[in-house]
Amino acid sequence: MNTRQSFLSLVTMGFLTMTLLSSCGDIEQNLVLNANGSGTLETSFDVGEMMGMMKGMGEMGDLQNDDVTISSGEPADSTLTVTEEPKDPMELIIEKVTDPAYSRDFDTLISFISIMPDSVKQKETRMDLVSKINLRMRSPANSTSLIMGVVMNFDNKAQLDELVKYIETMDNSSSTGMLPGMGGGGMQSETFLVFDADMKAGWIRVDSIDYSGMAPEMGMSGDSTNTMSSEDMGMMEMMFGNSKIKSVIHVPGEVISCSNKDAILTKDNKVIIEYSFMEALKKGKVPGYTINFTPKK
Repeated sequence: MNTRQSFLSLVTMGFLTMTLLSSCGDIEQNLVLNANGSGTLETSFDVGEMMGMMKGMGEMGDLQNDDVTISSGEPADSTLTVTEEPKDPMELIIEKVTDPAYSRDFDTLISFISIMPDSVKQKETRMDLVSKINLRMRSPANSTSLIMGVVMNFDNKAQLDELVKYIETMDNSSSTGMLPGMGGGGMQSETFLVFDADMKAGWIRVDSIDYSGMAPEMGMSGDSTNTMSSEDMGMMEMMFGNSKIKSVIHVPGEVISCSNKDAILTKDNKVIIEYSFMEALKKGKVPGYTINFTPKK
């Protein structure tokens, strides 16, 4: 497999997983803000359960193929062999680190630029943004868990807005050419934390998130969970019944308060908010909140 194919395989796999939101696992939004307005936003997805389901489906398919008998009236040719295509290098790595027998923690950060072939770089018109984006893969030792995330480093809020917009439309960009066959749409806007902040005044205001349009986007027949059929609702429960969305916001100073009554305020200047993905779909919207903190001097 050539470099371009490996690059496309890695990026497509990571972002397609996140775009479809079909991981059946948890989603975490981790925002680190510095006093000067720069920071890091990491959005990660636990895809271990989904990969286990896909592997099981693949094994079932192999079993069914093994059970097929073709009768032609002639003796079977025992010399016939089926050539198996070599696996993608990233697939081999994932299989290795998600093997319960693998005894080491795995955590790697891969920059887009480091794996982007020259042929793609030549077409890309926003290398300034690409240089700020990384893929992260994590798997604890002796587990089948796999957490995949996109990490964006930003110099200021305006640049973060540009990065989010770029990723949302990434596969539609003719200049990018990195995510073929995804059908358009990029990562959904609900994936990212949208906020406003004043570092000097000491407040961060996180926008509400509207999930009301996600049901039809995921192929459900109803316009919302209130009009879904019992079959659609059962499917949603099966896919996302145990899924949680967790937001972790690191502020540059001591946390004073958060308007979300369920928020956890920590001594190390973090605000943690967690809610059920199914509840978010049912309610249609997760309300925003404001965090107040004492800026560092």
